[in-house]
Amino acid sequence: MADLRKSDIAAQVAGKLGGSKVEGERALNAVLSSIHESLADGNKVVLTGFGSFSVREVKARKVKPIRGGQAGQLITVPAHKRVGFTAGADLNKAAQS
Repeated sequence: MADLRKSDIAAQVAGKLGGSKVEGERALNAVLSSIHESLADGNKVVLTGFGSFSVREVKARKVKPIRGGQAGQLITVPAHKRVGFTAGADLNKAAQS
């Protein structure tokens, strides 16, 4: 199993659109930029069949670091936001194959 990089996906997009790699990269960047902007505005992004992206709140919690000068002592990880992804039905089926 190989890693698929952004440039590889852009080349595949170009092939499916019948354009150049530059056009494929431009199209991919436009989609990624739209997702980024929507999440930054606090919106949920739903790509039917593929999955959904959303901004999730993570509560503050105490953890024990395993390395560094404070190893073994409880430290507080502050509350923050993170991006979550939930795979859609079609993507789950493809992953099972």
